[in-house]
Amino acid sequence: MRKIFLRDLFFAAAVLLLAGALALWRAHTGKPGAAARVTVAGRGEDMLLSLAEDGFYSVEGGRLPVTLEVAGGRIRFIESRCPDHICEHAGWLSQEYDQAVCMPAGVSVTVEQ
Repeated sequence: MRKIFLRDLFFAAAVLLLAGALALWRAHTGKPGAAARVTVAGRGEDMLLSLAEDGFYSVEGGRLPVTLEVAGGRIRFIESRCPDHICEHAGWLSQEYDQAVCMPAGVSVTVEQ
């Protein structure tokens, strides 16, 4: 069994600090998105939703339907019939490159300019 050395703890702390700094930097410098690309696995066409137009959108996923909400320049999954609802817990997406995926439904949402 290997002992944990002080340098290992410093390395882990440095990695965590760097990750936190990058997350804060991205949150403060990220550009607000203008649209959201909705991709359904197995389909050749993506749907592009403007984040300037509030509304609710039903998407027939590859296996399960999902419902998306656009409000205030943001988008989120609000309903999925999947067993774990991880996509709903992703919350609001508003910055360029933000992404959420419902794997059981085969639907992904990515914010774009």
